[in-house]
Amino acid sequence: MMDEYIGIPFVAEGRSRDGCDCWGLIRLIYRDHKGIVLPTYTGYGDPLARAATDLIEAGRVDWEKVTQPQPYDAVLFLVRGQPHHIGLVIRPGWMIHTARGKQSCIESYNRPLWRSRIEGFYRVR
Repeated sequence: MMDEYIGIPFVAEGRSRDGCDCWGLIRLIYRDHKGIVLPTYTGYGDPLARAATDLIEAGRVDWEKVTQPQPYDAVLFLVRGQPHHIGLVIRPGWMIHTARGKQSCIESYNRPLWRSRIEGFYRVR
């Protein structure tokens, strides 16, 4: 289902298959698979804190927090108490994401590294 998105290089503020950051990857998948154009953000200096606040909490995207994640739900991660990373659920326990210095990949969000940082799961209404 997501094989075509594996191996996209990480590029800060990138928004294409040539390179993207974690939010850019979600935007790309939503556009291609759901026909939904999610808003963008600028200023990568504070990676997702500003984006999560503006896009999720301030309602620029109509998200609802869910407890039973399904494919295409976003999983938001905290670092030092601040939103810092986001992935996309592809099946129970698994997400696709990209991180600084890596290519996009599929990884379990139940790994201790990720599990301890989950802020929540969000679904576009």
